[in-house]
Amino acid sequence: MSQNERLHYIDSTIREKGAVTVQDVAQKFEVSPRTVKRDLEYLRERFNAPIQYMHHKKGYNYSLPFDYFTYRNERMLLFYIFLTRLIESPTHFPFIDKSIIVSIKKMVKETYLPLITKITYEIEEWEALNLELFSKLFVALRDGAIVSIQYADAKGKHSTRAIAPEHFIHYEGRWYVIAYDEDNKVMRTFLLSRIKNAQVTNRKRTKQFSNEDIQKYIHSAYGIYKGKTEHTVCIRFYDPVCNIVKKQVWHKEQKIKEGTHPQYGAYLEMQLPVHHPQELLGKVLRYGKYAEIISPAAIRRQWLTAIKEAYRQFIHNK
Repeated sequence: MSQNERLHYIDSTIREKGAVTVQDVAQKFEVSPRTVKRDLEYLRERFNAPIQYMHHKKGYNYSLPFDYFTYRNERMLLFYIFLTRLIESPTHFPFIDKSIIVSIKKMVKETYLPLITKITYEIEEWEALNLELFSKLFVALRDGAIVSIQYADAKGKHSTRAIAPEHFIHYEGRWYVIAYDEDNKVMRTFLLSRIKNAQVTNRKRTKQFSNEDIQKYIHSAYGIYKGKTEHTVCIRFYDPVCNIVKKQVWHKEQKIKEGTHPQYGAYLEMQLPVHHPQELLGKVLRYGKYAEIISPAAIRRQWLTAIKEAYRQFIHNK
């Protein structure tokens, strides 16, 4: 077994029994006492573990609080369940080797294995991945080549684009490629399921981006469609939804404050940077009357228009 497994065993034994002996670890993993002592030294040097030898117990424990491996068993159990669920989804399956699942399961403590059937991890929605398309885009990314694609917008209208793939991202069950639009000279995000007839060309990309540039783009605004922050949107959530949203992170730069409305009672306000408002509008509308876009005025009007159009179509016209 791996050193990682021995380290976790040493930590869990100290926590559960108060101490661990070299002989116990050596017998458990069928290694030499010298190997176990190297493991203990590794914990001291790499993790700053405050391990000390206790003569009255003839074993090792922690002289100070040490929580690097805290909840390790729970984390490994949840990680295993997460991976097994992913492998069942066609959008993830091509990237997961089943031997990895077997290895992870071996790292779950035996007493935790019966809990596997007691936990369910659901993937709400997903789109199947076209591996042929992914392969072409991957080759272009690897070789710095430009790809000619037919791309459909939200209404199904196709247009020809020349893109240089820079990064793949999986978001809420869908695969996207972040690419430099060679025609419009701007970084954009493309949904793979909307790409048709992709062909890798002999042309090389005209602009280079560092990983720092790509990460800055990815974290620039709320949602999947990124870019320079166009708006700071303020959303107000009313009771009981405000208690749910309070624990959620929609964007790492979001700002939260609480207040009380004279008519609607307690509320929570969230401010976050947004480049493309459509995805945010859809999410706010899911909360119905318990969520309100306060500002900016333009996005508030879009939100109100969506509500009015739904009313006219489904209620007023009946």
